[in-house]
Amino acid sequence: MNLSQTTNQQEPLELRSDFYVYEYYIKDSGDVFYVGKGATKRAWKDTRNAACEQIKKDYKWDVRIVQENLTEEAALAMEKGLILKYREEGDLLTNILPGGIKATDTEIVANLKYLLFLLEKKVINVSLSELANFFLMSSSTVWHIANEGHYSEVEPTIPESINEIIKQFHSNAYNEDRTRAGNAKYVLSLLEKGVIRCSQAKIAEHYGMTPSNISSIKKGQTHNDVPPLIPDDIGIILEKFNPFYLSEEEKLKGRIAFIVRLRNEGIISITNTDIATLLSTTSYLVAEFTRTNEDRKYIYKEVRPTNEIMQKLIPYFILKS
Repeated sequence: MNLSQTTNQQEPLELRSDFYVYEYYIKDSGDVFYVGKGATKRAWKDTRNAACEQIKKDYKWDVRIVQENLTEEAALAMEKGLILKYREEGDLLTNILPGGIKATDTEIVANLKYLLFLLEKKVINVSLSELANFFLMSSSTVWHIANEGHYSEVEPTIPESINEIIKQFHSNAYNEDRTRAGNAKYVLSLLEKGVIRCSQAKIAEHYGMTPSNISSIKKGQTHNDVPPLIPDDIGIILEKFNPFYLSEEEKLKGRIAFIVRLRNEGIISITNTDIATLLSTTSYLVAEFTRTNEDRKYIYKEVRPTNEIMQKLIPYFILKS
């Protein structure tokens, strides 16, 4: 099809197959910044939204025809698919309305305005960015509709999927923040019961929070209306903070404690230097277990040395007649 040729505009839309899908892209980088559908010279004429036109001013750009000889229905479907694909990949398109609808179709704006009405009345609990993602719109467009009265001529309309929307965004819904707080409460209860062993700072790190956040949740200063919620990754948490797990440092100090006790009980005769050599550590660390000041002496749960180390200890055992 030659896009410059004149088409029969009187032919019913459902019978025409002279539509195409096009992309605007930046020449240097190849980044796509607008996806549209049209017929005849649509891709090369008229202006789009302000963000799109600004990119045209700032960069060298061009038009690319993705596919032609399409019915309007097929072109709309491809436009919507491409917009969704690019946004899922993180590309910043300037399309204001999501693809798959006609430029004159206001249904999606009407549906958005109804949800903004429910948000204002506190029937639903959802952020503007979440609404933007839900409708495949830009966050700035949703913000302007919500705060500056854009599309004031469009009356709010209840979406067909209102049942599912209310269930997903109702005012008591557990959004990411509330769910995370509930999970943290559950993990804190495990810590209090001794089921796990870690610091509150480690719990904060696991949930991408600050230690003060965790402290506030524990004290009931925030999220006191959220009950403890079992995390989806509870198995990982139990393994990560297993109270029976000992780090290599803990094992080393536990072995020193074990050997020092044998010496104190007169079972073996060995110097701090020999203990350090046997365990491949420093005499200074061993000395920390023999301080006369009990408040500063290292106290660690004993760990029985490996069989190899026990074999090396044999010469130090005191033989009693």
